[in-house]
Amino acid sequence: MDVPAADAIVAIGEYVPSNNRSQLTRTERNTLVVDAYNANPTSMRAAIENFAMLKMPAKVLLLGDMLELGQDSIQEHKAILGLALEKGFEKIFLVGGEFAQAASQLPGRGGDLSLFEDSASLRDYLKEKPLSGCSILIKGSRGKRLERVIEAL
Repeated sequence: MDVPAADAIVAIGEYVPSNNRSQLTRTERNTLVVDAYNANPTSMRAAIENFAMLKMPAKVLLLGDMLELGQDSIQEHKAILGLALEKGFEKIFLVGGEFAQAASQLPGRGGDLSLFEDSASLRDYLKEKPLSGCSILIKGSRGKRLERVIEAL
């Protein structure tokens, strides 16, 4: 495209994501990585693995269902939960029925996970029991509307 490499490097360095796509946001109490525009098994896995590698304090996951996965949905949600639990995050909050069903099939792991029917329920919970000093990955399908939780963080 005939763009000089130096110009491309500057442009990429100045890019600021929007529309809930990998946005780094700081609130008064926490640092958020907001990627709540879309979610599928590949993007969810990549987001969790990348977040786990970041040098940030008190890492928390806030994951919403991956929608439109058909008959493989529960198996894919179980695989993501397995990865999340393996990485040893401080807290894992899950939003939606698919994650709830998958979590129910992981024996002995219920204490590691907090389940919520929808984003409004999680938002209300976090208003009553706020997180502070945390680094939080917010990842889920657009239909779960996880951006509604940001005001409580």
